[in-house]
Amino acid sequence: MQLSIFCDFDDTITMQDVGNAMFQTFGDYHKYWNEYINGKYSCRELNIKLCNSIPAAITKEIITNFALSQEVDAYFVNFVNYCHSNNYNFTIVSDGYDIYINPIINSLNLKNGIKIFCNKMQYIDNKFIPVFFGSVESCTCSTASCKRNVVLNNSADDDILVYIGDGMTDFCAAEHCDIVFAKKQLAHYCNENKIPHYPFRSFFDIQRILEQLVKTKKIKKRNQAHIKRKNAFEAE
Repeated sequence: MQLSIFCDFDDTITMQDVGNAMFQTFGDYHKYWNEYINGKYSCRELNIKLCNSIPAAITKEIITNFALSQEVDAYFVNFVNYCHSNNYNFTIVSDGYDIYINPIINSLNLKNGIKIFCNKMQYIDNKFIPVFFGSVESCTCSTASCKRNVVLNNSADDDILVYIGDGMTDFCAAEHCDIVFAKKQLAHYCNENKIPHYPFRSFFDIQRILEQLVKTKKIKKRNQAHIKRKNAFEAE
């Protein structure tokens, strides 16, 4: 049995949504968010407008310093070390941006590296330009970059897939995983769609539950997730 664990970043590893906080602090978040929820833009169009709304006076260094002021779940580092000590694959998959994710992860001084999939924010001609890591024609989920294919393409057929998340950008990926840890919007979505999941408040809870599942040999594939993975591969 091989566990492959995929984890959201904003408001999951960190204690708040750093991406939203960044655009609220430096950009014109509320204007474009309100227009987005009223159906004016796609999620990708929203992100382009948010990035473009950051003034030229804001530099990468300013955003890095902002990122380093953000709080990380106190049990996250212990959980990553737990994964590595048990040879569980651990991957961050985020619809956020490298400009704040990388500084935060690098500041943790983890003994082992972490594979990260996220959007990039390039600084060109005094403008921030987003570069999205993935689009999926067969998927219509509400993300700038669908996380589903990261999950599918970075795991083996026999792996037990674990997903950890909190929000709308996690809905699609979580549906395709065997074991789901969910809070906030993702927990509500799982309840509405009858997706079995474990609620959590911190990575202490996640590690405790995983250890118990392994000990009692209750780690197994979820039939509906297995079918969704199969269908997704066929659609591609």
